[in-house]
Amino acid sequence: MLRLKPTYIIDNVIEMDLNDLKDEGIKGLIFDLDNTLMEPHSGKLREDIKLWLEEVREDFKIAVLSNNPHEEYVEEAVKLINCVGYAKADKPRRKTAIKLLKELELLPSETAMIGDRPLTDIWVGQKLGMTTILVDPLIKNDESKFIQLLRKLERVFIKPAHKKFNAKNN
Repeated sequence: MLRLKPTYIIDNVIEMDLNDLKDEGIKGLIFDLDNTLMEPHSGKLREDIKLWLEEVREDFKIAVLSNNPHEEYVEEAVKLINCVGYAKADKPRRKTAIKLLKELELLPSETAMIGDRPLTDIWVGQKLGMTTILVDPLIKNDESKFIQLLRKLERVFIKPAHKKFNAKNN
């Protein structure tokens, strides 16, 4: 059975210890969009995430890699976030992620993939040799019963993270 082991598992992106990532040689962060950085279909950043991204941008290249098929929506989100990004990424396939790494001029070993879906976000990151960070979805309770069931099934494929961030120091 496929077993995915994220490098880190956290509740929310703003819990990432940026100093730990820098110490590991991470120079770039690639984010899933919906339910990782933004509530699905909202087109808006929460204020805490918006402020946090400003801090992140000081030390890291950032990008968005989304399976969302609505290119205009993702383009507007990428403008709001002020980064590069792609819709229709077809994760866990690697093709668009590799294209994004080349655009960022980063090696997979210098990059972390952050997302809320084990079988798309974490898997593509692991296939490329990236640090992977699994976050809880921003919104869980308002999702359809089908999506809630799918999330429970996905968690079957997860082994506990093999690292923990140090005490928050950023």
